[in-house]
Amino acid sequence: MVLWGREREQARIDALIAQARDGRSGSLILRGEPGIGKSALLDHAARSCEGMRPLRGTGIETEAELPFAALHLLLRPALDRIGRLPAPQARALEGAFG
Repeated sequence: MVLWGREREQARIDALIAQARDGRSGSLILRGEPGIGKSALLDHAARSCEGMRPLRGTGIETEAELPFAALHLLLRPALDRIGRLPAPQARALEGAFG
């Protein structure tokens, strides 16, 4: 599926996913006014992650003051894999999540 006029953004997303498959990390910030297609680009990314486990979260304004709320929302589906992380990262997440 091609998003009209978003080929450049889709190519960047596809490149990041290819990097992830090769074991390299990366990031991309999507920002802009409501309705410009950010969610459609995220949907493209999720569809492109075959064989991977995409994690996705949506901020909730009422939880903005809660420590680690967004991190917990994002990582909750993957908490079963915390034991596969290197010890320092696993301890940090265990501390953040209690």
